[in-house]
Formats: sequence, C-alpha cells, structure tokens
Amino acid sequence: MTASEKTRRAPSVKSRRSPSEIAPGVFVGGWKDAVNFEGTRFCVLDEARPDVPPSTHVPIYSEATKAASRANLDRLADAVRKARAEGSPVLIFCGMGVRRAALGGAWYLHRAEKLSLDAAYDRVRAARPQIEHARQWVEDRSALE
Repeated sequence: MTASEKTRRAPSVKSRRSPSEIAPGVFVGGWKDAVNFEGTRFCVLDEARPDVPPSTHVPIYSEATKAASRANLDRLADAVRKARAEGSPVLIFCGMGVRRAALGGAWYLHRAEKLSLDAAYDRVRAARPQIEHARQWVEDRSALE
C-alpha cells in the first residue's frame, strides 16, 4: 500500500470513538468519550441516569412530543458559551455521539456563530462523519432560517 493510499483510508474505529472538535474547545461525542474527558461535560440524554459520567444534564429531546426543546437547546448553547468564556474545553455527549449530541453541537454553532442549522450540521459532520441529522426534531423549523 502506498503512502497516499494509507492517508485516504477511512479513520480507524478508535479514532471514530474519540470526541470530535466542532469549534475551538467544543467537542461532540458519546458516553465513552465523556468518561475520560477533562473539561466541562454536558449530557443531552433524555433522562438523567445514575451511572452517567459527572456532567450537567440538559435533556434536549422529549419522547412524548417527538421533538427537541428549543428552550433547552438554547440553555445548552448558553452554558457551552459560558464554559468556553471561562476557558474550559466542553464536551456535549449522548449515548453514541451520533444524534442528540450532534444536534446539541449544531445548535451551539447555530446560535454562537449565527449559522443556519444546515450549515452547522455540515460543520459537525465534517468533524464527525457518522452523525445523523436530527433537524426534524426541532420545534417550529420556520423560525430557524
């Protein structure tokens, strides 16, 4: 295998499981990433669990309404901004770092950098290709554009 072929190969499983930096000092990841992360952690799982790594719980999705809470997404974005202003690296995490954490990260970029939600998702996907777009969860999408 040539050197150029090696650089074009997909990232290893190990690299896919590390937190992904979506903005300076802001990371998106899964449960396993949160265990060893040094910084401020925000768990965006639906329910607080006793075995979650130490973190601030900000649920962003409601199974009952099948939608994300814009108020909680805004709360998360504000908390991430505050932690970054204090110099702390931040991890937004859920179970696998694929859907809820990706939405939380995209929402942060949407609010902090005034990106459209689609452009914010593009940034998250560039850092973490395995994400799923959960834009449809956001209430009142017309207010996002």
